[in-house]
Amino acid sequence: MADFEKTKKTIGVESMDDRMRADMLSKFKSAGGQVLSERDIRRKEKLAQNEGTSKKSQKSQTFSRSSTSDKAGDFSSKNRGGSSSAVYIEGDNKNNKPVVDRQTLEQEMGSIVNRFVIRFKCWANHVTKFRASEVLPEFMSEMNLEAKIGLMEFNMVGNDLLGNPDFTPRIMKELDKLSPLYVELIARAHKLLDMDELTSMLEGYNMNPYESVPLSKISQPIYSLFRKLYYLYPFQATYKKAVITGYEILQILEKKPAIIYSTKKKKVGTEISNIFDKIFYKLYLLILRNENKNIPLSSGYMEELIGIRDSERPGKRRVGESLSINEKEEEKEDSSQKDKKEEVSEEQQQMDKELAYGLSLMNYITIPDLRKKHDRKNEYPFLPNADKCFLSFMFLKEFDYEYSFILTTKKIILKQNTTMINKMDNRQKMLDIYELYRPCIEQFRIYVDLLQEISKHRSNPGKNYIEASKKNQHYDNKRISQSRNTRNAIKDYVDKSLDAFSLLIEDMKDKKDIVTNPDDPIVFDSIESKKRLHKKTVKECITDAYCYTLAFSYRLNEGDLFGGVVELTPDEMKRSFGTESKSGGSEEAKKEKAGGSEEETPKPDLVSNDPEGFDVIENSIDI
Repeated sequence: MADFEKTKKTIGVESMDDRMRADMLSKFKSAGGQVLSERDIRRKEKLAQNEGTSKKSQKSQTFSRSSTSDKAGDFSSKNRGGSSSAVYIEGDNKNNKPVVDRQTLEQEMGSIVNRFVIRFKCWANHVTKFRASEVLPEFMSEMNLEAKIGLMEFNMVGNDLLGNPDFTPRIMKELDKLSPLYVELIARAHKLLDMDELTSMLEGYNMNPYESVPLSKISQPIYSLFRKLYYLYPFQATYKKAVITGYEILQILEKKPAIIYSTKKKKVGTEISNIFDKIFYKLYLLILRNENKNIPLSSGYMEELIGIRDSERPGKRRVGESLSINEKEEEKEDSSQKDKKEEVSEEQQQMDKELAYGLSLMNYITIPDLRKKHDRKNEYPFLPNADKCFLSFMFLKEFDYEYSFILTTKKIILKQNTTMINKMDNRQKMLDIYELYRPCIEQFRIYVDLLQEISKHRSNPGKNYIEASKKNQHYDNKRISQSRNTRNAIKDYVDKSLDAFSLLIEDMKDKKDIVTNPDDPIVFDSIESKKRLHKKTVKECITDAYCYTLAFSYRLNEGDLFGGVVELTPDEMKRSFGTESKSGGSEEAKKEKAGGSEEETPKPDLVSNDPEGFDVIENSIDI
């Protein structure tokens, strides 16, 4: 009202007569003015006050947002280019208003308590050391075996369902009737396997499988693999259903026995559980350890950290849309490059065939039978079946009994190789290789003596708990070291034998300058007539020995007998030998005395269940 009175004084209302006031009122109305009552004036003043208050609040919010954006900008530049300036909380806050600034959330996730929790989880799950950001050999062994097998299985599923030109269009059409997401998930899982990525991750571990690997050296492939799995993690049940449905459709189209597809579906289900329940969780722990923050798995912070984009999430494919599982196949290649690829693929197929046959030779006899055959005096009852050193020794004894005669026998006639410099005595060279068998036995005896010493100590550790604990750690380290030495000695012997057999195989295929009697049968005397190669030709004997050493070398260099862990896990035992049993010879001896076990040990996956499969593989290897 004070402003109103001031206006009246300014225009001199009090000195005006009625006529002048009427003229001024008519001028105001003609210019668009209105006559307001005192009630209208009070209402207008109240609205003006409310507008002024709202403008002040908007200015304060703008200032707080700009300051928070400046702080978050520093973080986003250090990480993967994130641009959000505040943390949003889902749920009742439907407008996604910023509730907690980025800096406060980072301080909370990186608190002392949370850092301790991360270290403890990584240590308890055998992922990293507690005091250092170094990945343990146990986890690297899991990545080398379990993770690689699981990703290869997903890759094979994609090849079966989406890589078959005869049946893929029909399979995609039937799956699209249920959901277009099915085909997309199968293709995405197929592309999870990246051998270059795995090689860079496992390079340090393969060079020294008994040492921890710094997390900083392998962080890039870990983030990459975790990002790809993160996209599929919410859809693992849908992916499993898609694979099962796809194999049911493929069974109808191919009209093969149902057991083939049921085995594949069961295998895929196992690997899905292994990858997403075990490997994915441990990769998540590694990321927390690397960031040193306890970041929730399903959070915007995590998605920004690893570079998740909404445009790349599954669910974008439409019904009938073509989807290539291998982008490289779409590229045009020259005819010469195609010929080279065909040659490489043929060589790889031949190598895979020989490796499969060699693995079947190794697993044709079970572990209990290996004990009966090569440990007749029951000298190693305390060695568990899962001990990698013991298994390597048993396979070495099997090789020595069945195949090593090729290195020493005179029944195979070998010529000398003549070069421009000198003559090479192939017989003497193979005899020199056989001399490497002795160091293998000596190293294994040292390992056995060490385990007996460990057993005595643990049966009577003493009263001082700290001293006993230190001694246990000392013995564990010695066992790891001696297991490595023994397997390295065996590996050296097997690899050199493989090279010698490979030379003979190549000669029998092409030049035929070394082996002069490839078609002569080898007959053993009555004592050794039980050997597998009795009455087989020289060519067949060398082929079997070559395939056995090829498989043995594979298992020692990158298979289940390789790695920094001295014993196989129950899952690895079941995958390789068809049994989870870790018991040693003592229990088996008791069963034998009691009348044998109730049921036979099931055959592992590496051995065909078809009784004729063994001969089929053998006959498929040509020289």
